[in-house]
Amino acid sequence: MISTCTRRAVAVFAALALSSSASAAPHALWINRPRTSSPFLAEAVNDVLYYGGPVISNAKVYAVFWGPNVDAQTQSQVGPFFSNILGSTYMDWLSEYATNVKAVDGRPGTNQTIGRGTFAGSVTITPANASTNLTDAMIQSELDAQIAAGKLAKPDANSLYMIFFPAGVSISLGSGSTGGGSCSDFCAYHEGFKSPRDGSSIYYGVMPTCGGVGCGAGFDGLSSTTSHELIEAVTDPFPTDGSNPSYPQAWNDNQGNEVADLCVGGSSTVTGSGLTSTVQWIWSNTLGACNQGPWTHGPAAAVASAVAGLPARPFVAPLLEKLSASPADAFGR
Repeated sequence: MISTCTRRAVAVFAALALSSSASAAPHALWINRPRTSSPFLAEAVNDVLYYGGPVISNAKVYAVFWGPNVDAQTQSQVGPFFSNILGSTYMDWLSEYATNVKAVDGRPGTNQTIGRGTFAGSVTITPANASTNLTDAMIQSELDAQIAAGKLAKPDANSLYMIFFPAGVSISLGSGSTGGGSCSDFCAYHEGFKSPRDGSSIYYGVMPTCGGVGCGAGFDGLSSTTSHELIEAVTDPFPTDGSNPSYPQAWNDNQGNEVADLCVGGSSTVTGSGLTSTVQWIWSNTLGACNQGPWTHGPAAAVASAVAGLPARPFVAPLLEKLSASPADAFGR
């Protein structure tokens, strides 16, 4: 079933400095923070726009457990969960966010397509930083050190490290309107940075254990949150300041909301390979609405057939082309 929903989202970026040439900041799934209303452009187009950055073409997901005390159910179920959704029509729908188009500022795209991914395995690390009060900078430093030590596989353009934390570990994104703490202010986030060692791009998601406090209960709550971060990392692996989306971001609306932010609160399932996995809805430019699923693990032909049967949205492509040429004049302004 494919139907529409009211656009709902909450998305703000925390402004943190990186040891790289690209300015980036974590993109969080916030708790009880209202989304600022989009200006006329995003509301009129009902679409996310392309800002020129890379996407992850075929996600190779590593489940990284921060020490031995991550919840046992999480450790046993995230592998089958990732295998189920990465090989499903849930990922096929992201093919509409290919980057063989011009960005809104006219820069050429990265000429990538998005397809299905693979689960690359689970790894339990022994963090050198044993603190139970972490910052994003600490997580980046530890992640880079674990890769350098050979404890985690070296990244390539498709690598995505999804990091799961035990209960009792809190993560801070700073203070003020763009900051906050895990489980009290946000459920999870994703981020990308350049390694200070070798300049490689490292993409990751941060998944605290929140015990259902505003973030959904049990493994279904965690899986919905995890799917939110997964599809946003795939379509926008280098988030920047959320109120001013720009390169190296990829797909966002003009308030910095990503494809899952626009459908927060809605969930469906991916069924197949002996599992039924809870996942979040995806914003679809093709549908002009939230894709509510459900999705299946298996052949992709049904997606192509469904898209072919949709009514055309002829206003979108000409408007985006006009935006590429002259964003300020897209609506005669």
